[in-house]
Amino acid sequence: MEAPHRPTPPAPPVEHKGMRCGAPTEPRELDDHDKALFEEFRDIIEQKLREQFDIPKDYKIESTQVQAQAVAGSNYYFHVRLPNNKFAHVRVFKPLKGHALEASDRSTRVNVEKETHDD
Repeated sequence: MEAPHRPTPPAPPVEHKGMRCGAPTEPRELDDHDKALFEEFRDIIEQKLREQFDIPKDYKIESTQVQAQAVAGSNYYFHVRLPNNKFAHVRVFKPLKGHALEASDRSTRVNVEKETHDD
């Protein structure tokens, strides 16, 4: 007599640099990798923030914290201080190596949340 079929347990969540697949990490200070990614997209981040918020030209846009999320690549949520002492979240999507989006228009990989929050 055959043993009864037991369902296979789900695979454990994928973790990479503190990320769990699908769940964003807790906010943390930027490491060198995060800073490099922010700088790589700085021109687009600044353009999109200035389009959505009243930011003086001489205001230096900086990220104070970041959250990361493993998806089909990685989402990085940068917390950016605005001149009014509120924050905006800027999402930068980094696709997996070799993915078609890797060569796509860089601006499509950056989104700014319109809603701001206090620290």
